[in-house]
Amino acid sequence: MRLEIQCEDRIGMIRGILDFFIPYQIDIRLIETDSKRRCLYCGFPDIPFADLQSLLADIRRLDGVEDVKTVMFTPSEREYNALNTLLEALPDGVVAVDLKGYITMATELAAADLGVPIDALVGEPLQQFIKGVNFSRMAWEDMAEGISKRIRLQNKSVLLEMKPIFVPDGRGHANPAGAVIHLKSQERLNRQTEHFKQAPDIEKHLETYFQKDVIQSAAMCDMLQKAKAFSIMSEPLLLYGDVGTGKKELLRALYQYWLEQQSDGGTLMLRHAREISAEDIAKLDHASGWFAIEELEYLAPELQVDLANWLLRQPEHSTSEQGKVRLIGLTSLPKTQQISEQIHSTLYFALSCLQLRVPSLKERTDDLKGLVQQTLQGLCERYSVPMPSLTKAALVKMSLYSWPGNIKELENVCLQSLGLGKSQWDADDLVLTDDRNEEIALELVDGSLDKTLKSWEAQLLRQLYPQFPSTRRLANAVGLSHSAIANKLKEYNIGS
Repeated sequence: MRLEIQCEDRIGMIRGILDFFIPYQIDIRLIETDSKRRCLYCGFPDIPFADLQSLLADIRRLDGVEDVKTVMFTPSEREYNALNTLLEALPDGVVAVDLKGYITMATELAAADLGVPIDALVGEPLQQFIKGVNFSRMAWEDMAEGISKRIRLQNKSVLLEMKPIFVPDGRGHANPAGAVIHLKSQERLNRQTEHFKQAPDIEKHLETYFQKDVIQSAAMCDMLQKAKAFSIMSEPLLLYGDVGTGKKELLRALYQYWLEQQSDGGTLMLRHAREISAEDIAKLDHASGWFAIEELEYLAPELQVDLANWLLRQPEHSTSEQGKVRLIGLTSLPKTQQISEQIHSTLYFALSCLQLRVPSLKERTDDLKGLVQQTLQGLCERYSVPMPSLTKAALVKMSLYSWPGNIKELENVCLQSLGLGKSQWDADDLVLTDDRNEEIALELVDGSLDKTLKSWEAQLLRQLYPQFPSTRRLANAVGLSHSAIANKLKEYNIGS
């Protein structure tokens, strides 16, 4: 339990407050002061509610106390946890030691580098885990710039970078208090460099926002051509596509491209339709930039009318000095269902001056390999694991799958397969939803036996090709010549 006591800053105030804890036999575990806010913080084990009420009343009666209340944490506890979260987010392991070389703090990544559970590190001498460096005999005053050296940890080469900690005293003299040590592995450094090289460059053209390998398909190229033209216009835009196609990522790319063309800038405000109120719509008159509404169909009916009326009141042409807001709607509804009970017709026609459809992953088979690589790079960077490779059979299985969940489903499949810890993925390592809904019915196709047999043959070859991912292997499996199978695969657009 924590108390925040706002009070005067005078001698004897702390003593007067702490005296109230004695009758309740409260064991004070934490005392902290914040002179800027004129607050005193006390931490102690939970006590009965009746005792707490009585204690608070006693403290409030003390001369100089302005307010007292319970809080979840103290400022130093918040700062400590913020610092710990920041250190855990770093791509390298971090260890802090005192002047004698004993560990005072360590991150999970550092513990993994040292091969010891994090609970077993704090309080132990770092020299016990890193040989060849005498941390207890460092000349701290002489190493203000820190030191760097290569070491071996668990048979891996690691760069150790040590920076001393100095704490100023009351006279401003900096006294050494220990050191912070970064553990940088060659593997992580390479991964960070590669990740930086392949990250989108938002300061250039729209096309370079995306990696080259993920915009190879005709559908994506056509969409980006329209997107580039629409991004610099001021009219409202309706951005639509199936669930998981990456509409929000495209929105950010469009906005960054637009921002580069503007001198006055603006902000991108992305809100879910369920979170929007009438007050938010009224504030649009005084805002500038882009206001995007995610899942437009979930906007309350009365707010849809308000938003449509706001759009209709806007001038057809405006200048940047007017600070006009550009409205963007995002929806997963197919075009045939966009004018319905879910989206009011007035709002639809006011908003859809420009329409841009994001293609599904099924239409982007040429982009699939690049998307897989991009997804794996992000996941491997996030979880600090090596990049796996994929066999041809695995890639063929992915290319023949329909991906009803689009890019989101691809990310889920990659994440699940990554959890297996294999350095190479085969077709059997990929868990995909069964595509039984795509199997053909045993009925005549267009009243033709020949078309029916071809349709059945194409379906069968699509199922067999991931198991025998080459024309020669597939030809041997079904007992046909290599050229015959190659012609059939070409005819049915399989494996191309």
